[in-house]
Amino acid sequence: MEKSIKENKEIEKRKEKLKSLFVGNYKGLIISLFIIIFLIRIYYFSLTINQPLWWDESDYMATAKSFAGLGNYKLESIRLPTFPFLVSIFFKLGFTEPMIRFFVLLIPSLLLIFLTYYLIKEMYVDKRIALISALFLSVLWEHLFYSNRFHTENISLIFEFLALIVLVKCYTKKEKFLFIKSKHSLYFVFILSMAAVFFRPGNIIFFPGVFIFILLSKGNVIFKNKKNTLYSFLLLIFAFIALMVILSKFSIPIISSYYHPERSVAWVHLTVFEGFFQPINQQLPNLIYYSFLLGIAIFVFRLSLSYEKLWTLNNDGSNLKFKSDLLNFLLILSVLIAFILFLRPDSFEYRWFFPLLPGMLVFTSQGIINFSEFVGEKLSNKKIISILIIMISLFGFYTQIIHADSIIKAKVNSYMQVKESGIWVKENSVSTDIIISSSIPQHSYYSERKVYSFGFDSSNLSEEYFNEKIKEIKPKYAIISAFEPVFTPAWAYEWPDKNKEIAVPVQVYFADAEKKQPILVVYELKY
Repeated sequence: MEKSIKENKEIEKRKEKLKSLFVGNYKGLIISLFIIIFLIRIYYFSLTINQPLWWDESDYMATAKSFAGLGNYKLESIRLPTFPFLVSIFFKLGFTEPMIRFFVLLIPSLLLIFLTYYLIKEMYVDKRIALISALFLSVLWEHLFYSNRFHTENISLIFEFLALIVLVKCYTKKEKFLFIKSKHSLYFVFILSMAAVFFRPGNIIFFPGVFIFILLSKGNVIFKNKKNTLYSFLLLIFAFIALMVILSKFSIPIISSYYHPERSVAWVHLTVFEGFFQPINQQLPNLIYYSFLLGIAIFVFRLSLSYEKLWTLNNDGSNLKFKSDLLNFLLILSVLIAFILFLRPDSFEYRWFFPLLPGMLVFTSQGIINFSEFVGEKLSNKKIISILIIMISLFGFYTQIIHADSIIKAKVNSYMQVKESGIWVKENSVSTDIIISSSIPQHSYYSERKVYSFGFDSSNLSEEYFNEKIKEIKPKYAIISAFEPVFTPAWAYEWPDKNKEIAVPVQVYFADAEKKQPILVVYELKY
């Protein structure tokens, strides 16, 4: 009997220790969360460490190799060279691709999750908002997928989130962040925002929201009298008109790719939030999406009841929750307006909307908390609040990780034949050899050779022009594949059969394990 009592007491002690670690000890909960996040990211990093590069990735990486003297490739005009220049440093130091993936992909993705938690913790007294937000970002399917691709999203977001941290902590709360003091805060907000844009120009769409927030927080100056208010709005209107004139008169590739007034207004982008929170079963209610709608609806309702606060805001620590909600709402509004009224694409990728992530995550977290507290109050049971928050958050965590897992694993070997053929070409050619391919950036990256399209980088895609140019340039190999059909002229698929004395197949890659469906052929060109 005594032994049984001792055993029960020992079990109860263990339960209390476990409870104190994960419930009473908030730091323990945070540490546990980040260990889980780290393990998840490490798992998918190991899964994708040798996956083939896609077009956009290769565009950056082939440029990086060229900067490092390992190739001959020119970056597409719609991109800036900041990211390739950063990666080129690693190539110059002799780092391999897996090592570069660790420093340029894994580390920034983990850092961004930490910055998300830190930013939102500084915005709100309720740390549950920061905790849930960091949890959701860690498994957000689109973010988890592209965190394992050589894209610019994460590094650009790091600078955006740092700008927001300085804006909230230094400018609004008048506190010091690292070496940045309050009086210099706006300079650093601008510098960090521009750094985000230099890595990814499309992310400039978050800045209007930041700018409007700064204007509103100067309400005691701008809205002090009608004259100041009139001047402020006239200045904004003039700046907007001047921007439209500049965009219309000057054809700048990096700008024209983001501004399309000839297209219809794209209301379809309002569906982006539902897309971010896709359920794994369409029959089940999309609880996380509904939580976002609830969170943002509550803010809009409260704003409509106390909109006069907008004209009396000061850049101090007062009304911090209202200011933080306002900033997050303006971020969402700024990004949506950019896509709906300016870019207006008929279709989109969810990663384009990453600049609004702080707002989306915050209102989703608040929606979960508000709903749980409402139910708890109705049932007069405080315990049910924590249970509901945990259950809904874990449900969202589960749906995201299942969706991300299926996509990552399905795409891990896509374009493998392009990668393998590029490596084969490198091993069977010299640095001065020239290659013909429609997968220009991929084959440039893997082969480290000069690669031309079938039109030799001109608008002339005729077969006659091709026959003339190969006699002049004398490429070593021509690669014809089912990949990138948009950039491959129809005659190219029949050209080897019509020119058997010139084109000799030397390497074939198949789409199936039985090797019955050729998908890519490397032809050696004889002269």
